[in-house]
Amino acid sequence: MTVSKHKSLFKKFLTLTACSVLLGHGSVAISNDESKCPKDENWVQCRAQEGDVLAIYMVARESYDREYEKVKEGGLGDFSEALVFGRELVDRGERNGKRLLKMVHLQLSWGNHVNRDQALAWLKEDNQQRELDYLPVLINRLAPGSAN
Repeated sequence: MTVSKHKSLFKKFLTLTACSVLLGHGSVAISNDESKCPKDENWVQCRAQEGDVLAIYMVARESYDREYEKVKEGGLGDFSEALVFGRELVDRGERNGKRLLKMVHLQLSWGNHVNRDQALAWLKEDNQQRELDYLPVLINRLAPGSAN
């Protein structure tokens, strides 16, 4: 990750943290005093590993955006990382995570993941484990007749 990209992510993180505090958002970021993360280019990833919800979202969104760029260029993306983080955020009750996970699910249902069978398995798994009413439609989009 370049220094400018790190600075950009850091600014986004601070903005999201400030908005979260001002709006009384349910998830509070870990204070800098409690963090053991060095202030280098891996700071956001380290914060995500510590469980900071905003950092997890930033890492997940960056992963999604990176893979979506490949799709926009006519290729396929590997949405594995964005899916894992999106699931974690949904399981923690994070509303932005729910939006991100739905974006990942849409990409999977459109056949934009590198492994179509894996995408279908993930959609079915999330349909069984999470209460997301849109999933049967997406499963049928990817593999008609397999939403059951």
